[in-house]
Amino acid sequence: MSLTAEVFGLFRHQTEMWGKALDAKADDDTWMSITHTLKGTARAVGACGLADACESAELLTGENATATARTVAAQDILNWIEAVNHRISRWEYRQTMAKLRS
Repeated sequence: MSLTAEVFGLFRHQTEMWGKALDAKADDDTWMSITHTLKGTARAVGACGLADACESAELLTGENATATARTVAAQDILNWIEAVNHRISRWEYRQTMAKLRS
């Protein structure tokens, strides 16, 4: 297994686990912990859009933690996760096709 494939696998595992835990009604510490973790996971694979969405969501604590803002942020993060996973799937497909051709 290539290092890239392993990193992508870790990304998928992390985003599946933390994406499910992302709850707009979470307390501030939980919200910050999850969004911060997702931000780091995104940066590890170069998913800058996802990392930026997570960084913005991290700020939704205290007075900024409205249910609407967090709901929108959570959906944005989940959309980015889906988009990155789609790109990873395309990469995996190209890798498989290249191996079949060789």
